[in-house]
Amino acid sequence: MQPIQEFAKGLVFGDEAVCENLTMVPVMARTAPAEPGYLLLSEAVEAKQARVTELGSGVVPELLFENMADRPVLILDGEELAGAKQNRMVNLTILVAARSKTIIPVSCVEAGRWHTVTPEFSSSPFMAFSSVRRASLPRVTASMRMTRTRRTDQGEVWSTIAERSQELGARSGTGAMRAIFEQRLSDIEKFVQAMPWKEGQIGAAFLIDGEPAGLDVFDHPQTMGKWMAKLVRGYAVDALAQQRSRMAREAAGEPVPAPTPDGPPPREKLRHWLEATEGGEVLVEPAVGMGQDVRLDGEKLTSAALWAEERYVHFCAFPKAGPGQWRARRAEDRFREDVWRRRPRRSRDEA
Repeated sequence: MQPIQEFAKGLVFGDEAVCENLTMVPVMARTAPAEPGYLLLSEAVEAKQARVTELGSGVVPELLFENMADRPVLILDGEELAGAKQNRMVNLTILVAARSKTIIPVSCVEAGRWHTVTPEFSSSPFMAFSSVRRASLPRVTASMRMTRTRRTDQGEVWSTIAERSQELGARSGTGAMRAIFEQRLSDIEKFVQAMPWKEGQIGAAFLIDGEPAGLDVFDHPQTMGKWMAKLVRGYAVDALAQQRSRMAREAAGEPVPAPTPDGPPPREKLRHWLEATEGGEVLVEPAVGMGQDVRLDGEKLTSAALWAEERYVHFCAFPKAGPGQWRARRAEDRFREDVWRRRPRRSRDEA
């Protein structure tokens, strides 16, 4: 297995694209396999070659995935699954072997619903926005170390969604994450149009207000091309929220330093940021599904990767959160109480 530090330091960056306060720096392929060799979740589900269902009568942090295809299916960290008893996001990247069943670890991204709307989950055009993924990745790593599970902090996920919903003026009777995307879609799609996939691109690093916000790299340009719009949407939500936060502080008369173009160019900032992989603590465990789950906890970043078929199929990294950046429990509790109070009425049989 290639050391994850060596992989991160060997990434090749292209010319950036900028839209408002979000910068996307493409990661370009050195080499790539002739074909990915797997289906994406959306492709498999739409072709009726895979299905995702509740586990038994329903367990919030776990779902049952059945791959009926003759090829593996790739499920991405942060991917949203819509329907069944409540919308979920996948906690980590998983490569499910051909013609097999796997229990996949997930988190709820719709706090106020627990009744069936569809028997199976469908794929979504959205994925968890970057601040949710950034918060969840180290929680999953800690869960692996302590209990050999892949759990997030569910309250933290709900709290992050609630904060973004409030900042961006999104309303949802069930606290659904996708309401943020649907209700701010025209603003979000501006970023998507400004940041198209480029030939040979296998990944993307994003900076918000000039600072690294996260990075995703795949093993094949074809995979990246199909995921590009979802990734941009996820970072656009946090870029918009940061704009709103700055405007609110300015309106309140607070001193707010404006982002400036001064300083190192984006690619140099990213290189410096990725240097934090050196000396980081590495954890390698058998993956859920195929391959090895590789984790790295560095000075300035935390990362996760799936090693399978003799290559890194997916690698992602996010900045480490500083002290006090995680949400207070009181805010989480208020959100849950508010969602529960506004939940749609339903019969006892539906509950």
